[in-house]
Amino acid sequence: TLKLLREAAIRVYARETEDKEFRSKPIVQYTEDPRLHAVFEQFGESGRSFNYSESICITSESIPEQQIMAYLVKIQRGGFIQPFGSMIAVDEPSFRILAYSDNARDMLGITPQSVPSLDDKNDAAFALGTDIRTLFTHSSAVLLEKAFSAREISLMNPIWIHSRTSGKPFYGILHRIDVGIVIDLEPARTEDPALSIAGAVQSQKLAVRAISQLQSLPGGDVKLLCDTVVESVRELTGYDRVMVYRFHEDEHGEVVAETKRPDLEPYIGLHYPATDIPQASRFLFKQNRVRMIVDCHASAVRVVQDEALVQPLCLVGSTLRAPHGCHAQYMANMGSIASLVMAVIINGNDEEGVGGRSSMRLWGLVVCQHYSQVCSLSSKVCL
Repeated sequence: TLKLLREAAIRVYARETEDKEFRSKPIVQYTEDPRLHAVFEQFGESGRSFNYSESICITSESIPEQQIMAYLVKIQRGGFIQPFGSMIAVDEPSFRILAYSDNARDMLGITPQSVPSLDDKNDAAFALGTDIRTLFTHSSAVLLEKAFSAREISLMNPIWIHSRTSGKPFYGILHRIDVGIVIDLEPARTEDPALSIAGAVQSQKLAVRAISQLQSLPGGDVKLLCDTVVESVRELTGYDRVMVYRFHEDEHGEVVAETKRPDLEPYIGLHYPATDIPQASRFLFKQNRVRMIVDCHASAVRVVQDEALVQPLCLVGSTLRAPHGCHAQYMANMGSIASLVMAVIINGNDEEGVGGRSSMRLWGLVVCQHYSQVCSLSSKVCL
């Protein structure tokens, strides 16, 4: 199974470009990424600082299959989330909890000694196997049932639910995985401007204006489009720096558009090596096209899961998936505390892809950086 997975991944990466001269580039990087990851972890264990420039120059003849698969598992099924929210994974037919983040109980306001009681409606059990509907108010449970029954569950996001014990409101962001449904819970403030009529109207005005600007642009001028996008996204999100980062045919990246705070050093025109954004991460951007990191310095939260599950929980589609240690260090080195990244996906070529499906290519990324912690936008801004 692992060998088939690797071969499938290589096929996906290999068909990204038509030119055979460049077709091997992603495959080379595909094996180089886990080697760099191993070097990074070795530096961490020894207490020394990781030197990216020196490490990238070290060549290696081959990478063991087990090392590659361990790297991919850690990226996709790392078992940790960011602490700005909590996560619960549920068996779809029974609503029974399969996994949860360590902070979920506290975030929902459920005390460890709480047990189900017919006499006290404020009590709720929280453990593996618990029916998740018992943790939320009746109206929230109805919303969850409605979302679970939807064919395209992502179209229901976000849902507005309340803890039955504490009454705290949450944005629920749901997606399906191989073993059930993952529910990302982000605390919401009732005084949040986005929840008021005035806040909603203002957000809509900004979005409509941005869309109108993009629609009015002349066709074929990619530079003008990129410049307009960064300006619009920065106005919508308030981040300190917004860039368009384009991938070249040899897989390296270039900052082709930028808007920023006046006191920040410009990155426009800078080029970065292909290994700055691993192929595994690029593949994830095709699955989950918006990625947010609220605080790269924050300690990750462990995910507890049912021992009956045959492998660690897939967190690819989770809005809360913790950043890899190497990426968190990369952000810290850049001076950026928070980031919001959106994938730009285009048709790869005019030919048919494998299995008769058109090939989709990751053209680049819209990268937002902030130099202080930010509130989550995943459920407030439609991007």
